[in-house]
This record gives sequence, C-alpha cells and structure tokens, in this order.
Amino acid sequence: MAEYVAIDPRKIAPAPHSLTMVEAISLLAGGTTSLTALRDYAAIKPGERLLVRGASGGVGSVAEIGKLFGAHVTALAGAKNLDFVRGLGADKVLDYRTTPLAQLGTFDVIVDTAGAQQSHFRSLLTPGGRMVAVTIDINRPLAGLATILASTIHGSRRIRVFSGSPDTALLTELTRYAENGDIAPVVDTVHSLDNIADAHRALEAGGVRGKHVIRIG
Repeated sequence: MAEYVAIDPRKIAPAPHSLTMVEAISLLAGGTTSLTALRDYAAIKPGERLLVRGASGGVGSVAEIGKLFGAHVTALAGAKNLDFVRGLGADKVLDYRTTPLAQLGTFDVIVDTAGAQQSHFRSLLTPGGRMVAVTIDINRPLAGLATILASTIHGSRRIRVFSGSPDTALLTELTRYAENGDIAPVVDTVHSLDNIADAHRALEAGGVRGKHVIRIG
C-alpha cells in the first residue's frame, strides 16, 4: 500500500460518475477479473449454466454479471451470506459446507475463487465445459497446479487461469456497466492506512462480503 504510485496511462480510465471513490475502487479488481474470466476465457453464452464458487467475495459477488450474458447462475457461499448473495441476482444459492457435490448438477462454466478441490469441481463440467480458476489451493499449491496442467492434456473440460492486467478499454467497459446499474459495488469495510493489519486479519478470517477498501488520507 502506498500514498502515491506510478501508473501506465494505458491502464487508467474515468471512474463512474454515479459512484463514490470508495465504491468505484471496490469494483476494480473483482469487476475486471470477472469480466475477463466470463467473457474472454470462458466465452460464456446465453442459456449456459454458470457455477460461482466463493460467491460473496470481491470477485465472486461481481461474477453474477453472468446474468448479463444470459447465463443461469448458481452460487456457492457460506450460510450467513446466502441471503446476501441471493440479493446480488443469483438464480440459485447454496451453502458450500452442507451441499453435497453430487447434488449440484452439471455446468457449462465454473468460476472458482476458492481453489480447493478443483479436480472434484471439474468433474461437474459438461463436455466442452470451461472452468476459470482465479486462485489455486494455497494449502496444496503443487497439487493445484498439477490439476490445472493435467486438464490441458486430458479431456475436454479445461481449467483456465490468467493474470489480470486491465487496460483502459476494460476499465471503460466496467464503468459503463456500473453507470447503467448492471454492476453494483459491494464494500465490506473501509480501513485507514494505519489499520491495514486489521484488513488483512479480516480477509484471513473469511466470510468477506465484497471488498475491503483502504482509505489513504
């Protein structure tokens, strides 16, 4: 975190006029990641079934933009966040702790912000289905990487990963969605720079709704 940072001019765009600066900044990482995952890597189509893992977090809560692309959205979240995620527009919301994998059904696209058990969730993909992994299993990173690599060799159910690098065009598109009311910012907590350790502790504790924002100045 820093008070000042140098930015490539090809990676900036005007913020949405309809949002405060705190709301606007909360959309950046999750919004650009979700757009890139669903549109560019999953190439989601109208009528496809989308599963979002970790649906209450910063990326997951915006991944419901799958609805904008005409998808049917099933969201997995913790029990205390089910009503919250339902309010974001998901068609079906389930508790990830108590819902057996076998009861989820099959999906054309899975956006995974959780990382664990990727091989098990890959089995839920339809032939030709696509999983976009925003993270890997931090407790078993080598196994997670092996699962992703194996998916590129064996079978048609690919797991795709990417490193986000939003440019002006992507940020401008996100602004348009926000100003049209298609995407709403979700701010969990605003922290001062002096209390940044509290933000990290909150993230590590889990159960985040949207984004934690650091206010500088």
